[in-house]
Amino acid sequence: MFRHFTPAKFAAMFTLAVVLAIPILAARADDSSPDFKATPEKSSPEKSNSDKTSSEKSAQASPNSEKSKPKGNPYLPRTGMSVEDLQAYIERMQEAPDSIRGRPGFAEGMAVAAQRILDTDPKGSLRTFAVITLLDSLHQEADSDGNADADKELGERAAKYASDADKKIAADAAFYVLEQRVLKSDDLSPDKLPALLEEIKTALKGQQLDAKHLRIASATVRVINRLKDDATATKWLIEFGQLFAASNDPVFSRYGKKILRAVTPDAEQAQWAGKPMELSGTTAEGGKFDVAQYSGKVIVVDFWHSQHPPSTELISELKKLYKQNHEQGLEVVGVNLDEDIPALNSYLDKEKLPWVNLVGEEKDGQLQFPLAEKYKIQSLPMVFLVGKDGKIALVGDGKNLAKQIEKLLAGNSSAKPEAK
Repeated sequence: MFRHFTPAKFAAMFTLAVVLAIPILAARADDSSPDFKATPEKSSPEKSNSDKTSSEKSAQASPNSEKSKPKGNPYLPRTGMSVEDLQAYIERMQEAPDSIRGRPGFAEGMAVAAQRILDTDPKGSLRTFAVITLLDSLHQEADSDGNADADKELGERAAKYASDADKKIAADAAFYVLEQRVLKSDDLSPDKLPALLEEIKTALKGQQLDAKHLRIASATVRVINRLKDDATATKWLIEFGQLFAASNDPVFSRYGKKILRAVTPDAEQAQWAGKPMELSGTTAEGGKFDVAQYSGKVIVVDFWHSQHPPSTELISELKKLYKQNHEQGLEVVGVNLDEDIPALNSYLDKEKLPWVNLVGEEKDGQLQFPLAEKYKIQSLPMVFLVGKDGKIALVGDGKNLAKQIEKLLAGNSSAKPEAK
């Protein structure tokens, strides 16, 4: 079964790619206390260039007046704004629609405004507001704008604030410290990955998961993909898929549900049980095929790919089953999902499969797989077992097929999966 459920992998499988295959659009600050009290109006004290944030360095310009904005980024706050104006500016920015918040430079403007507030050494809730806004904005700048400097600064700031006396600041910073560790975990030894996954689960459980958490979610799936044991990886994907799917954020929730549907395909395909199998298309030899010609036969319909090891392993098993049961009325129909036709032809020439294989169909200059779309195939191999009555008796990954085929050939049209 495919286990690579990063947003980029999903992009080829469903239209959610517009938000999952591109960087995160927005990261909202944790502004749970709106009654912030600004310090008296005053200009920010001048700092040396080395003390400024990467966002603020990029904001330096030579404005013609106090009211002008630095050139290049329309979202940077005007120079000379009071603390109260900077706070109001950030709050207005936080209310902007996602279509605006995702634009280049938006997060930088938020970070610059937050840093200018911090330059005045604010206290209490205003400091909380400014620090969290800064961290969240650096996060968005690093992710959606692809700013490596902002990402580096986020790591440094998060490490600094993770032990802050302010619990809200410390919690926000601790999340980013963890995210940085997950993003940099590719060199972590496999035996340490389960402990890291437990830590991630503990940190995310009970949180209001939203777009801000998509980066760590994607990185978490990458960690799971490094696990050597498929059963363990599947367990973790189900756990995190359920956690993500429970989010009130529609984008994040859809991401979790897609993981669950991909890793537990039976839940998606079970709807077909008891329905007639509709199957027609073009064979690898260029002929036309319709499953109606196998009326009264037991049929194994195998969705597969020639470069996918679990698919080819199942084909080896199907060869044995076909040889043993073909004379008793068993037919096999392969539905191939290869886009590389020469590679497929090479495989077929080598293996000399004795059954029909349907292939993709050319449409508008692209190879389409209408049967995979119709039956919502999201992992391979995927097998539909059809009884003599032409109805789908079983859907699954091809395990325990021998006994189910035996039952159907004997006339029992209600084959059921073996208990696992």
